[in-house]
Amino acid sequence: MRKMAHLFPGQGIQKVGMGKYFSRTVESLLIAEDPKLLEVTWVGPQEELNKTINAQPAITLMQVSLAEDLDKPDLAVGHSLGEYAALWEAGVWDLQSLYKVVKARGYYMQELCPDGWLIALRDRESADFVVNTFKGRVFYSNINSQRQVLIGGVIEDLPEVEATLKEERVAYKRIPGNKPFHTPYLEKASEAFYEFLKTVEGNNPEFDVYLNIADDVVTDYQEIIQLLAQSLAQPVDWTRTVAFLESKNFDVLVEINLEPLLAKLTGQKVVLVHELASL
Repeated sequence: MRKMAHLFPGQGIQKVGMGKYFSRTVESLLIAEDPKLLEVTWVGPQEELNKTINAQPAITLMQVSLAEDLDKPDLAVGHSLGEYAALWEAGVWDLQSLYKVVKARGYYMQELCPDGWLIALRDRESADFVVNTFKGRVFYSNINSQRQVLIGGVIEDLPEVEATLKEERVAYKRIPGNKPFHTPYLEKASEAFYEFLKTVEGNNPEFDVYLNIADDVVTDYQEIIQLLAQSLAQPVDWTRTVAFLESKNFDVLVEINLEPLLAKLTGQKVVLVHELASL
């Protein structure tokens, strides 16, 4: 038997038209629970789909549709939001509970986070410089690789941060969106989300699921929901996930996505879900 891991990407992959990839099970759920979201995934507008409260359930339900007929892997991992589909695949939640969880997550992240920004930098050294220069105001958000580090802060600090980057001739790129996700500015969202998660019934995973914030496999449901809530206000370090995957010597890594995203950040051979049949 081949040793296999499934990789679920996070927010940012939402596109108008993604509704055509929804399974009948997912379509039936949305017809009953959220017909407006189903419509937005088909015809847009993109600005509406990009709203966190819409993007997060839309992405997760597309991942469910892509994964629901697959054989269970030995391990599932996710990048930020992707951890929720990974946990669903491991039997932690049923589909309706998963939908409610990611809808709530999107709501709290959108409504209980100040307006802000995310900036991508090309190396950790540049990120260290900005975070230390604006200590307590600018924070790490995502460490996706050694050549892609995201930092974030609130909107009033952006002009000074950009001026400093230009003065120091540091190359940077603004990330679409207006919220500093995975920074301490989401502490209120984290607390509210945890209170919600405590009301949702769930199970211990049926197979291993790695959570980035723990840098390990987590097997207890109560610990899982506590860590999920905490992770809203802490940075995602994908390089830790990559190191964990490398240490386990998997035969096949499968990205549950339509296009390669995590494959570009993983440094190992990764196949897309639709390529599995050819292996």
